[in-house]
Amino acid sequence: MRVFRQLAVEGLLNLGRNKWAQVFTMSAVTFVSFLAGLFLLILFNFNLTVQATQDSLQYQVYWSKGTDPEQVREQWSEINSWDVISVKTFTPEQALEALMDSMPGGFDPAGMAGVNPLPFTALVEFSLTGEQADDRAGEILKRIEQFPGVERVSYNPMQMDLAKTWLRVTSGVFWPLIGLMLLITGLVVANTLKLNQINRKEEIEILSLVGASTGYIQFPLLITGALQGLGGGTLAVVLLKAIHLMAKDLLYFPPVWIRIEFFPPVYVISFLAVLTGVGIMSSFLAGQNRKGGQK
Repeated sequence: MRVFRQLAVEGLLNLGRNKWAQVFTMSAVTFVSFLAGLFLLILFNFNLTVQATQDSLQYQVYWSKGTDPEQVREQWSEINSWDVISVKTFTPEQALEALMDSMPGGFDPAGMAGVNPLPFTALVEFSLTGEQADDRAGEILKRIEQFPGVERVSYNPMQMDLAKTWLRVTSGVFWPLIGLMLLITGLVVANTLKLNQINRKEEIEILSLVGASTGYIQFPLLITGALQGLGGGTLAVVLLKAIHLMAKDLLYFPPVWIRIEFFPPVYVISFLAVLTGVGIMSSFLAGQNRKGGQK
């Protein structure tokens, strides 16, 4: 255990040797990791936006003028009990207020007489995921149309096919692109760290000549590589978070209303774990090459 601790400390102290080489290596790892993380962040938010806008269908329900308000509210409560994502309801007064807020200059669509022409309205949203999406959509539509007082139900009949197409595209492209980007990042980072380890060629050869075991030689290298990968990845995550804080509300305006989200913790941990593993692997291969070259 004492030898293990000494080797771990030796790996940590390696970061302080040949400081300029370590600075350049860490900068290269951080830069490559940052670019990869920025691409993944854009891809992550694109996928979130597609899922938020394309994996559901909305029915706009209009009731006839003069329908009993209590009856409409009972029907709203019944719709809420169904398998739906949300139900947004508007009384005639709320619908008029929302319409006036959307008009410039306080425009009054009701005219001088102050008569409200708008009916009771509801926006019913439900998920299109799952194998029974078509049947569920048809069932919800049929049940809504059977309500007394419902005048019409508006929806886009092409939205379902478009949503399914988008979901197939994103699910078929999202994860392969993430895997490809992580592979490219791993290769670049591994090559950078490996080149840095090669600078210690003479030290490794001397240790081999005096009879040091392979584990004694390689373990400090593995610790150094792991710390370089973890350190570069951590700096990249900090930079990505700073960029996110500056840009998170960049697209949050009407009619877009898109807020840029940051990676969830599990994604960040996975990103750092991959870079740490790459650092360990590149150091291991560098040590193996030096051993093979001596032979």
